[in-house]
Amino acid sequence: MAAAATDLTTLPEVEPAKKSFPATVLEDPEGDWLCAGCLNRVANEKDRFKHDGKAEFTFSNPQGIRFGIITFSQTMGCLETGVPTLEHTWFPEHAWSFCQCDRCQMHLGWFYSGPHNFVGLIRNRLVRGRNIWN
Repeated sequence: MAAAATDLTTLPEVEPAKKSFPATVLEDPEGDWLCAGCLNRVANEKDRFKHDGKAEFTFSNPQGIRFGIITFSQTMGCLETGVPTLEHTWFPEHAWSFCQCDRCQMHLGWFYSGPHNFVGLIRNRLVRGRNIWN
């Protein structure tokens, strides 16, 4: 990613905040993806997006930090920040900008715009479940 991205992309990987869900979250292996930091609903399984036939990727940024990402055609509970750039993009012809949780502001991944618009969310910053208050 670009030098301007260094502050957010050099954060250590985040382990899910909850190993067992609180009463407001029900396990939902077929549906929702939640922010691991605050359990905000950020994506749904039905919105998985295949880029070149795959919906999961592993990439390293220029600092050597590896990210496992899952691609989605759309998200909810995500905030786009930063100016889109093609610098160090993982998807040719697709500019990226940051995707943050709109509740806790955790860096969750990247928005991509280009021939296809999609979002790449960092796998270990997500948990599966359904927040009944969300």
